[in-house]
Amino acid sequence: MPMIPINIDELLDGTIIEDNRIEFKSDWNPEKVLHTICAFANDYDNIGGGYIVVGVAEIDGRPIDYKGFDPKTLPAVERELSELCNLISPKYVPSISLEKYHGKDLLVIWVPGGEMRPYKCPVSLGKRKTDGGERAYYIRNLTHTVRANRDEEISLIRRANRTPFDDMINEDASVNDIRRGLVTDFLNRVNSGIDYNGIENLDLYRLLRIVRGPPEAVKPVNIGLMMFSDDPERFFRNAHIEVVSIPDPSGESMDEVIFRGPLDDQIRNALRYIKGMFIRERVLKLPDKAESIRFFNYPYKAVEETLVNAIYHRDYEIPEPVKVMVYPDRMEIFNRPGPDRSISDERIARFDLKNDCYLNSRIGDFLKELKLTEGRSTGIPRVINSLKENGSGMPVYETDPDRRYLRVIIPVHEAFLEGSGDSVGTADKAKSAYRSPDETKALILESLRVNGCQSSSVLSMSLGYKGVNNTFRRCLRELMDEGEIEYLYPDSPKDKRQKIRLARRRV
Repeated sequence: MPMIPINIDELLDGTIIEDNRIEFKSDWNPEKVLHTICAFANDYDNIGGGYIVVGVAEIDGRPIDYKGFDPKTLPAVERELSELCNLISPKYVPSISLEKYHGKDLLVIWVPGGEMRPYKCPVSLGKRKTDGGERAYYIRNLTHTVRANRDEEISLIRRANRTPFDDMINEDASVNDIRRGLVTDFLNRVNSGIDYNGIENLDLYRLLRIVRGPPEAVKPVNIGLMMFSDDPERFFRNAHIEVVSIPDPSGESMDEVIFRGPLDDQIRNALRYIKGMFIRERVLKLPDKAESIRFFNYPYKAVEETLVNAIYHRDYEIPEPVKVMVYPDRMEIFNRPGPDRSISDERIARFDLKNDCYLNSRIGDFLKELKLTEGRSTGIPRVINSLKENGSGMPVYETDPDRRYLRVIIPVHEAFLEGSGDSVGTADKAKSAYRSPDETKALILESLRVNGCQSSSVLSMSLGYKGVNNTFRRCLRELMDEGEIEYLYPDSPKDKRQKIRLARRRV
């Protein structure tokens, strides 16, 4: 019996899967289960389908009592579920799993968005044997399953014909372009309940819906290549993150670092670099106050949410990377395209950029499971709240009349414009003081592998150091003596353009 792709505890704690993607049933109710399967399979809002949990009493979509599900009835329920699925047109088959939660057995039905939507099913099971009677489309409305009205039917049919880009089959790739090690690493990191040992690659990939197609022509879908291939840029040109520091308006001292690899690695490495290189804390002691005031030039949460949103909402058919530009007075995060044309300038000014239809539907699901984001439509409010709590100015969401791009401008905290006070490094800097030389050397090699050629100052700060200290210099010297790294300009060690790279024998 297939397992659900998420740990049962994380499914039910409400931090990864939104309420509208879970339907609780106190008892097995075939007709209501059928309608909910149909609704999740239709995936009206492109949210990735959902889960039906049987054995849980609820009020307004919230669990109030974990009654449990009798496992002795499972064979009969499985047979009935198979019959129900035959009533859905076109036929749809979900995954079913018996899960243990706080000592209680629960039946979990996983219903991903269907590949052949829209789906219809009988309104009533009174004529199940003949499959007669009225049939209808069902959709999700917040935490409820409802019958679609006429306008919703038309919209459902229109949306179903627009498969999100990240869920499209990539005809230029093969299953071998997905690396199993990256898949199993992901499952381990999200604490999935899937026991992948002994499962063939194709079966595992089909379970995660990262491949699709008939047995003779199975192909990866785009999200599989974005998350689980070593080099997504083979398939999506410029699918990387560029972080550019411009401390001088003339651009003469500009420094650029590029982050490549699977999307989640890009995000983590870019955020780690930004945190170590650019984010600073300031502590002010006020007269007659016991507690000091702490604030940052840029609150990390605002930067994180904005960058993740850019990765999630970018158009991967446009060969332009997500860019982070750091100036003395602001940070800019740029991606294409801009907001939907239906979103007015007035809504943008109110920070209301919520869209009903997304270019991508599954990137967000994977990033949520990795706890890199919390869900659709929550990013901008979190950015706003983070800036307010930090005492920073409000962001600017800038686009053009044709909505070809979105530039998010995060202002530096005004206290940092003056350059006064002592700044304190991030928590990563504190941790760096306790690293062993071997740990530092390993991090240097990893940073060079991921980010490519870097100056010593950039490299040191990406590791959390305030600057190039004696410990860092010693580690660099030892790595050079060991033949692991080398200068870009070996004949001119003090060249202003000097950078460090992996030794060519390692590349």
